[in-house]
Amino acid sequence: MINYQTFTDGSCRANGIGGIGIVWLKNGEKVFEYSRRFKNTTNNIMELKAIYIALMSIKKEIDSLEILTDSEYCIGVLTNSTWKPKKNIKLISEIKQQIKKTQELVKESIIWTHVKGHSDNEHNNRADWLATRESSYE
Repeated sequence: MINYQTFTDGSCRANGIGGIGIVWLKNGEKVFEYSRRFKNTTNNIMELKAIYIALMSIKKEIDSLEILTDSEYCIGVLTNSTWKPKKNIKLISEIKQQIKKTQELVKESIIWTHVKGHSDNEHNNRADWLATRESSYE
């Protein structure tokens, strides 16, 4: 069985410099991490983009996928039909389309898990560190 967990995080400084951090686990073992810097952005956009890129990375059929994020906002606007976003509507729509495409490659329903930020979760802390590092570059 091929089971992935993806820890995602976003960060943004007051000057609009943002970053994302993603950590992938395959069958419980870390296999890859990714970070990227963005300009003229917000924290919520960075949280969303980290999830979007993680979803787009799934190219082959797998058994299960769990997306773990410390952003209740992201889980709400992406999975709860009663949440009506007022901002980032185009990006949220694109991510929802990507969720459908990714779900076609995942045998089980994608699992969405909220993790407490800045806690003792090694992989969430690493995703946070990656995102913060990218947003801290001048």
